[in-house]
Amino acid sequence: MKKFTWGTGIFLFLVLFLVASAVFIIFASRQQVNLVYKDYYEKGVDYSEQMKVLERSKPFNHSISINADNEYLKVDIEAGLAAKLDSGSVYLYRPSDKDRDITTLVSARTSSVQFKKADLISGRYILKFSWYTDGTKYEVSRPVNVQ
Repeated sequence: MKKFTWGTGIFLFLVLFLVASAVFIIFASRQQVNLVYKDYYEKGVDYSEQMKVLERSKPFNHSISINADNEYLKVDIEAGLAAKLDSGSVYLYRPSDKDRDITTLVSARTSSVQFKKADLISGRYILKFSWYTDGTKYEVSRPVNVQ
């Protein structure tokens, strides 16, 4: 019978280390990576402009309300704001799964938007309502939990 020497031990350690590294690399390469935005580099460049949009949107933070019933998630826009709308969009962003994001366009003088709960899955969404009034962009964000 052959003796177990230190050379054999080092060889076995290196082989096990390489096998464990290969298994980890295969595991890591199969994981789904969701970035917040596909174009997050461009979003970073426009960060100062986004801060200006959020600053001028502060007076409108309470101008939208979110109500949920058994069938619909309803976003109500205050009448004064709805009268000033040129165009806009309501974006339901799902941080954990970009395939579940939903965008709906809002036309002038629209006072509510509805989303079917059958199209949504339970969990956390971020609702972003962005609109233009006289060529100026505004945006309001709210967290939404869908049950």
